[in-house]
Amino acid sequence: MPNERLRTALTRRSWTPPTLGEALGVDAKTVERWVTKGRTPHRATAMRAARLLGEDPDYLWPDVGKRVAMDEKHGEVVTVYTERSAVPNKRWLSLLQSAIESVDILVFAGLHLPEANPSWIREIQNKCESGVKVRIAFGDPDSVEVQTRGEEEGVGEGMAARIRYALSWHQPIIGIENLEVGFHSTVLYNSILRFDDQMLVNPHIYSMPAFRAPILHLRRIEGGPLFETYVDCFERVWSGCRPHDGNK
Repeated sequence: MPNERLRTALTRRSWTPPTLGEALGVDAKTVERWVTKGRTPHRATAMRAARLLGEDPDYLWPDVGKRVAMDEKHGEVVTVYTERSAVPNKRWLSLLQSAIESVDILVFAGLHLPEANPSWIREIQNKCESGVKVRIAFGDPDSVEVQTRGEEEGVGEGMAARIRYALSWHQPIIGIENLEVGFHSTVLYNSILRFDDQMLVNPHIYSMPAFRAPILHLRRIEGGPLFETYVDCFERVWSGCRPHDGNK
């Protein structure tokens, strides 16, 4: 089975099997088999290759670290966390810091982001000032959908209160260039956080708070449909968002 992750990494960095093989001291045909036949190199070689490609060796070759590939057909799933609370705090921040083109965030409140990472708001501001386009869609705290979600989780008005509290964190940067903030009134089956070609998806589970639900870490690769499905989901919700008026 072809290693599409490796193929994509080579293309991104303008490497070819011959040039990578030369840099590693490995025959070009061997590198070609890594790509076309999904062969796994020795761990030391895999680590050297991954450094040259700017990737995690366990991402390029899951078998190297004795990890099971989560999506053998397309390789879009980097890993799955059993619940949101299992995601290292630094993971959220490092993905935000890695973005160079766009950041899209779709949540009800997303309060865990600034609470767990005090520099979160400053990092968003830094990204916007460097030209990164940032879009954040919060749940409309006055909507029936938010009220219903609060009732399902057993927190009632607490859900709307969390959204308003999250907005207070973002208030200092509302209105800056390259930042768009809106309100959606959807059931919201998943929270989505996209950072260029990487994404964290938090599927929502009925009556269960989001921090108890799993997180999928996805990475876009050529031909992979999963990442694009969630991109389309975000765009559909965003198209119906009400822009933040600066007061709410």
